[in-house]
Amino acid sequence: MKYDDNLKYLDDFQAGDVFRFRSDPMSAESIKAFANEWDPQRLHTDEAYATEIHGSLIASGFQTLLEVFKPMMSDFMVGIANIGGIGFDTLRWVRPVRPDEALDIELTVNSVKPSASKPDRGVLHYTLSAKNPKGEVVFTTDAPMMIQRKQNGTD
Repeated sequence: MKYDDNLKYLDDFQAGDVFRFRSDPMSAESIKAFANEWDPQRLHTDEAYATEIHGSLIASGFQTLLEVFKPMMSDFMVGIANIGGIGFDTLRWVRPVRPDEALDIELTVNSVKPSASKPDRGVLHYTLSAKNPKGEVVFTTDAPMMIQRKQNGTD
């Protein structure tokens, strides 16, 4: 693999690094449109029902996940020598997300571990969390991803 000065590699991260992002707010219309296609439960499509149960319409957890990842992907991941995600160790929707709430997102690096068998790569494990405008956590996930190392780990 060729080293690119414009990318960040596994060696450029350390445990405790924190990166912050902000999501765009979801409108009631976008919440309903997403739900009608992907998660057509009444709490996401019927404002009167959702208000009775949750105090307002609420976004699908899947839409929340995508909205949380969107700024991270476009503002952060495009600049990383990412090989690929490995999955989610945990995924929690802690509180509902309501229309017109922008979310404050924080990515915290938990660990950086070079591969013992493939010296050109390693695993960065991170926690991603999002808070609503009240400062309440609404979403968390812990996830590992595989990232290239600089010059096969010899730099």
